[in-house]
Amino acid sequence: MRVLITGAAGFLGKECVQQFMGESYEVVTTDRIGEVDFRGNLADVLFATSLPNVDVVVNCAAVQYVSKDIPLFFRKKYFRTNNILPAKNLSERYKNSNTHFIHVGTSMMYQQTGQDLYGVNSHMAGEGIYSKSKLEAQAYIDAIPCSATVVPCIIGGEGREGLFRGFVTMMKRYGCVVFPGQGEHKIHMVHVSDVAGLILRIALLRASGFFNAAAPEPLSIRQWIEQIKDELRIKRVVPLSIPFLPVKCLSWLSCYRILAREQLLMLELPHVLSVEESLALGWKPKFTNARIARDIAVHISREKDE
Repeated sequence: MRVLITGAAGFLGKECVQQFMGESYEVVTTDRIGEVDFRGNLADVLFATSLPNVDVVVNCAAVQYVSKDIPLFFRKKYFRTNNILPAKNLSERYKNSNTHFIHVGTSMMYQQTGQDLYGVNSHMAGEGIYSKSKLEAQAYIDAIPCSATVVPCIIGGEGREGLFRGFVTMMKRYGCVVFPGQGEHKIHMVHVSDVAGLILRIALLRASGFFNAAAPEPLSIRQWIEQIKDELRIKRVVPLSIPFLPVKCLSWLSCYRILAREQLLMLELPHVLSVEESLALGWKPKFTNARIARDIAVHISREKDE
């Protein structure tokens, strides 16, 4: 069976390539950069049209706030070019074929209400330019018959560090951690290898619909800090909570360049996903949230010591 993986040089794309090749799929890759079979920009209609016929498409091509090339200005255009237009062009290329299309969304597509649990039927509404771009892209994916969308929360693993790099630095150097808000609500993460495993499972079963991806036992920021402290064997760490409102105001004044609207919401509200539909496919995540936090901390600490 032949599978095309877009964004194949990226964090999740690389893991998908490895896992699909491990299951003896014939893997074809595309990205804007890196050692791929088809190098080009999916925002270019002619390039997207030139892509080969395949049995499965796994669309990992996307950018977000942690992308290295995100500009300081014209971010709406940036997300349109890299998230919306590729989905539009891929939809046009494959919607009239028998190709099984698997798309990677984001849990920030769910309207952030502070509810205890977000399921695949929860209301979706973009909160910032990134999540709005992903929702607009999703509208094109929905036009593809029998498509599947994986909805991951924060994807972790070596190479994707987010707040953890700052946490590890402060803890090792100063014995404290500074964070906005109380840090007591739960925030879901998922390991990159488990997301790729879910995508592989969807492809094997040719499943369609929406499937959340989240690791067992979500933790709060304060619990992340405890996990990192224990893993790195730091005797004492003082958690320092700063008022959330000034951070929110500064972010607004900076047009959300200090912290994006979606990042603020995750710091302010619970973000826990139901994974019932994914588990029903036989998907079994290998990493807990605690293990993800500990492994990221070890990776960052090792880098700093070298």
